[in-house]
Amino acid sequence: MRLFRFIISRVFWIQLGLACVLGALGFVSLNIGLRAYTRHSERIAVPGVVGLDRQGAMVVLESAGLNPVVIDSLYNAKGQPGAVVEQDPVAGVEVKGTRNVYLTVYRSTPPSERLEIEEGMDAGVARILLDVKGFSFRERYEPTDELSGLVLGVQDAKGDSVGPNDRLPKGADLVLVIGERLERQVELPDFVGLTYADAVSILEGAELLPGRWRWSRPALDGTDSAHAVISSQFPEFVPGRRVRVGSEIDLDILLPESINADSEESLFE
Repeated sequence: MRLFRFIISRVFWIQLGLACVLGALGFVSLNIGLRAYTRHSERIAVPGVVGLDRQGAMVVLESAGLNPVVIDSLYNAKGQPGAVVEQDPVAGVEVKGTRNVYLTVYRSTPPSERLEIEEGMDAGVARILLDVKGFSFRERYEPTDELSGLVLGVQDAKGDSVGPNDRLPKGADLVLVIGERLERQVELPDFVGLTYADAVSILEGAELLPGRWRWSRPALDGTDSAHAVISSQFPEFVPGRRVRVGSEIDLDILLPESINADSEESLFE
């Protein structure tokens, strides 16, 4: 009975009203505080920092209220070390304040690669492997009985031998040493750019044989063939490369467009 009287009393309703008002004020204050703390209503356009150096990019992003994070690095011989190459989110995207912006930069030193070229490996496979690993190399041929066409070894720019388990920076200059048979050999001439007549003379003097000779068009006569020039050869010329005596040499022979036909027609006009 007393409880009922209290519920219908004026004091109860006054206290209930005060409790509701205080609760509403507390809810509104909490909501405003959370918004201010988390900055849900604040949006920031991400600045573009691609191309800037790492330190400069961090200053720009931090000044905008964002948090720069370097997550990866790439190597490019032509890239500026430390420069930003990618960012996420990209420039112009609107994000919440304090958002992380992930950066990828160019590294200053090239990554190292294990050589993995062993003595006796097929020379063609070794060439592909060196290309894939990003090494710069030239070839040198040495006579051998058993390892013709196979790898004899790899040397660095100083001439020191490099083993298959050695690690070298990408772009390192190497020499791939390849074996050739110990038969009587001659140095392979460079035919490209020679006239047809000079190429024939040098071929005979080197005791080599004509292989497959491909003409860009048929020669009309001896005068026409005198204008022919060698455009390519196989085996390809490499300084110091030797081939056995009697090897066949394939040549591509370029002839200029004939003007004789037009000249002959004009004589009878």
